Order: sequence, then structure tokens, then C-alpha cells
Amino acid sequence: MAVEDGAALAIALDHISVLDEMPFALRVFEAERIKRSGAMMDASSMNGLIWHFPDGPEQRARDESMTAEVAGLPFTHSANQWSDPVTCWWAFGYDAEEAMAQAWRRASSNRPAKC
Repeated sequence: MAVEDGAALAIALDHISVLDEMPFALRVFEAERIKRSGAMMDASSMNGLIWHFPDGPEQRARDESMTAEVAGLPFTHSANQWSDPVTCWWAFGYDAEEAMAQAWRRASSNRPAKC
């Protein structure tokens, strides 16, 4: 998340030319990054729940869902969300620079023109 934040902040700051524009750049940065950070926090909380099931039916179902992965066989989904292909793409395929560039374009188009 820190690497994403740094990349996103660099994009936001690259769009300003005077110090007076800093508050706007930081508002755009915060608005964009808070969504992503919150989603990652939610995923981490879910991961904590998944890995700490007490012995029982939920724990056995979780372990069963990872049988192919543990055996080294191809798999399309896993309860281990950090190796689940969809979750991996969402978590590690995210382009923070592009997301910030899009956020900047949206925010700038709604920004009143300077006199």
C-alpha cells in the first residue's frame, strides 16, 4: 500500500505547478486512495477470519477448497485469498498511477476555472 500511495501521490503532485494547488492535489489523492485502502483493509480483515476458523465444518470446508492448490495442481479459485487468481489480480494487478490519473481527470473536469 505504501508503494501504491507513493506512486499515486507522485501522479497527483506532478499535475500542479504552484504551491497554492497543493490542497486540491492532496484532496484528490485522499479521495482516491481512501477507497483502495479501505478495500484492502476489508480484505485483510476477511483473511483474518478465514485463517482463524475453529476446528469444525467451516475450517474443513476452507481446507477442502484448497486441495488442488496444496497439491500443486492447477486451480481457478481458493479460500486462500492471497493465492486466489481473482484476488491476486485485484490486489497485485492494480495500477495506482492509472487510477490516480483517472481520478485527477474527473476532479479537474469538475474544478471551477481560475480567473
